[in-house]
Amino acid sequence: MNGTSRRRFLQVLGTSGAGAATMAACGPPRFADKLIPHLVEEEGITPGVSDTYATVLPDAGPEAVPVHAQVRDGRVLGLSPNDRFGGGTSGLSSLTHSTLQDLYDPDRVSQPVRRNPSTEAGAPPFQYANWEDATAALTDAVRVGGAVLLTGRVTGTTARFIAEWARVMGVEHIAWEPFGNGALAAGTAEVSGGTGMPRFDLSAADRIACFGADFLGTWLAPTQLSAGFAAARDVEAHRHAKFTFVGPRLSLTGANADEWIEARAGTEGAVALAVAGVVAAARGVALPAGLPNVSPESVADAAGVSADAIRVLGEELAAAASPVAIPPGLESQGADAGQAHTAVAALNEMLGAVGRSVFPGAGAPAGTTAGFADMRALIGRMRAGQVRTLIVAGCNPAYALPASAGFVEAMASVANTVAITPHLDETAAACGWTLPSHHALESWCDAELAGGAMALGQPLMHPVFDTRQREDLLLQVASAVGQVAAFGAADYATVLRNAWTERLGSDASWLDALRLGGATAAAWTGANASETAAVQGNGDATAGAGAMGGFASPQTPSGTQLVVYPTAQFYDGRGANRSWMQEQPDAITKAVWNSWVEMHPDMAESLGVERGDLVRVESDQGAIEAPAYVYRGIRPDTVAIPLGQGHTEYGRHARDRGVNPLDLLAPTADPGSGALAYAGTTVTVTATGEQARLVITQGSHDDQDREIVHAMNVEDAFHEIEAHDIDLVELVEAAWDSDPNSPYRWGMAIDLNACTGCGACVTACYSENNIPTVGEDQAALRREMSWMRIHRFEEETDDGGFQTVQQPMLCQHCGDAPCEPVCPVYATYHSPEGLNVQVYNRCVGTRYCANNCPYKVRRFNWFDYDAPGRGDDQAFPWPLNLQLNPDITVREVGVMEKCTMCVHRINKGKIDAKEEGRTLRDGEVVTACQASCPSNAITFGNLKDPESDVSRKAKSARGYHALGELGVRPAITYLEDVTHRHMAAGEHGEPAAEGEAAH
Repeated sequence: MNGTSRRRFLQVLGTSGAGAATMAACGPPRFADKLIPHLVEEEGITPGVSDTYATVLPDAGPEAVPVHAQVRDGRVLGLSPNDRFGGGTSGLSSLTHSTLQDLYDPDRVSQPVRRNPSTEAGAPPFQYANWEDATAALTDAVRVGGAVLLTGRVTGTTARFIAEWARVMGVEHIAWEPFGNGALAAGTAEVSGGTGMPRFDLSAADRIACFGADFLGTWLAPTQLSAGFAAARDVEAHRHAKFTFVGPRLSLTGANADEWIEARAGTEGAVALAVAGVVAAARGVALPAGLPNVSPESVADAAGVSADAIRVLGEELAAAASPVAIPPGLESQGADAGQAHTAVAALNEMLGAVGRSVFPGAGAPAGTTAGFADMRALIGRMRAGQVRTLIVAGCNPAYALPASAGFVEAMASVANTVAITPHLDETAAACGWTLPSHHALESWCDAELAGGAMALGQPLMHPVFDTRQREDLLLQVASAVGQVAAFGAADYATVLRNAWTERLGSDASWLDALRLGGATAAAWTGANASETAAVQGNGDATAGAGAMGGFASPQTPSGTQLVVYPTAQFYDGRGANRSWMQEQPDAITKAVWNSWVEMHPDMAESLGVERGDLVRVESDQGAIEAPAYVYRGIRPDTVAIPLGQGHTEYGRHARDRGVNPLDLLAPTADPGSGALAYAGTTVTVTATGEQARLVITQGSHDDQDREIVHAMNVEDAFHEIEAHDIDLVELVEAAWDSDPNSPYRWGMAIDLNACTGCGACVTACYSENNIPTVGEDQAALRREMSWMRIHRFEEETDDGGFQTVQQPMLCQHCGDAPCEPVCPVYATYHSPEGLNVQVYNRCVGTRYCANNCPYKVRRFNWFDYDAPGRGDDQAFPWPLNLQLNPDITVREVGVMEKCTMCVHRINKGKIDAKEEGRTLRDGEVVTACQASCPSNAITFGNLKDPESDVSRKAKSARGYHALGELGVRPAITYLEDVTHRHMAAGEHGEPAAEGEAAH
């Protein structure tokens, strides 16, 4: 006990409520803290019971995300989607879930730091400081004059407050986002009018063409677009929009396409122009004024595709009743980015998509005032000494700009540099002062959403570290110079409340918005913003076309083209210090903890390299080395490297891991929109003759005809669904695999046609079930602990290509489970409700169950992954351990674990239902993976209820069981993927017999 008395120990052990909440929130307990026993309960806090609060994550990724947060005893434990008002989403991304790790990141800056002026050998680079000195330094820096405040994306009250603060203080405000969509906004406005970002709704589309954007992964609003995409391809509703992807590489979005037109990077806009010409001819309409009539033949050579493929695409779009085109994304953004977006916007006008699937100006505001060209100008001013003070708050330009732009070097010419940030990232490390700011979950904030809705955020816990809210720091500076009266309050919480109360009309409306997590567009603006946006988008096809500039003819590039692309895990690099994201397999390569260079098998053969061989990629700006990944979903003259890795600072998991391909890019901007040209770089690729470690978590993308995944042609699917009647009385076979006296047999249905492979379910499972990350070394030994994995299989098609099928794989909770009879201590057994249960304190670690599992979904704890001696690979170092779910046991070394189908949620639901004297209703229990899925691919429920959603789907004509020939009677039914392609013989594409379900 190290001197602690038994009485004192029991006092600490028996306390909870607000005192314990404070300890949990602010760090390890200090015995001087005030403790409140159970006998004196804090109002609103029930020990051991979670409360749900609404808030918003303004900078979680490409979109601001309204969320519900589960808070227990002063700690945020989990996130779920908030769709209770307009602008919310039906799911969450992996990156959004991982913001919990960002909140509890051990590498966050815990108190103010300043650069150490000492130049002595061995002197630490930074010194801790107090807040008085830090705010004084910030105030003095602003007083000097010539100050620039550089922030990330800001909208709503935050944007108005910062703009007013900058005006009052005589500071220039620049809002910049690395992956800004300025070219998209400019191109859409030029053709269709409106201001700001467009909104895309794919749910009513019957033909979709995407010209490069990864809209299911990282572009614009991926969770909302995923839901619309799934709705447009809901085969059970007898609809399945054909989807064509145009681009040099099959991204996460491209892998979900029915057709791939392999255009070179940066030529997607030219292809769109040619498609527009075909549509105009087919529909007998004129092209918008200023848009050149480009034939498929004139762009085919430059794009590297056949003219026939372009012509067929145009004819199919022209013939469709509700077609829509999606513009290029960041990976296709070249020096003519504005021109490409203008071409796609004009195509949408001609297709009649504007006002139906495309709503100009109705998207979430960009929240930025600067593009790359503006940042380049700022760098020039910094070099020239015109900027005397630089305050960076909410962005990391030292990492996210190409090294050739020279931002870090220009910082050396600025007298005063201050970073207001939670992390010591590359930019903060180059600043003289770093003032740690609150995380979004510790802050007051709001954000504008698509359609005019507003999301409202509130602090959900005491700050984990000694940090301050960014806006409060700015108010302190204003107060120090006697200007705080201009803002009507001395703290940002009051500023925010005043703004919302004034807008909504009353304090009651403010409290209601706080409870809901925001306000609808009608409540915020007093008019229906979506209707307004629709009217704006219904203009003539030539609206705004008179302002169109000339279109440059595409040039055929020479040499090997470089594609750099953001991933769903790291985005612009903000997810790189989160172990969940490092250990989440990439959607395409299934690689973890590293960077790689994707190349076509033909290129790999010419270089004499195989997967894992180290290659050197060199441009005029620099060179990087990374292991090769051979992938036939990329053009033979192209290599692709993911963004987000290669940090030199930022934290233990991000530092010195992988490469940053931005080092290869020139500081080139699109002259029209000012956007950075991510595409268009020519590189040389050489083999180094060395090998590097590239950890791949999936052994093969070929299921070796074992019928693990099934895919079928859309016409066959329609025929089978029409011929198949679902009996709402009969139970499926798996329903009998529970106690006859139990009203429940839990099961799941997973629709492979709806699953996009984004991996949100995997991260949700990590968050919910206290799953440890094991680090790169153990992952290389195939010892990862994930309870779910996403298979990516390539099924051969009759045209010589392949169709990607994504499949979530988890414990199947078999009725005749092979794992159960081999356990010598009965640690795994069949529960009365049909679940395959794992009893941790019985398990002795024989691993017989894992050996006997045909699905390989059991995970063994080879180590105590939270042991302090594991260094940077420790799974839950303080304060990451504060995120652990108290409802779930943290497993120890020697114990087997696996998916439980969220049995703790089932039990809670049963207890609540029992108090009301009833059984559980369909849909009352939602698993973590199901709640997170943006495309609603997962359905969970009671198979003993023949009318439940899961029973209906289990009886579908597309239903089958993975490895069904084994006869283990899984409780999970997969619904076959559906494609417009025809599967090759032997590729599991044969339709089921008429009137029968496919098994």
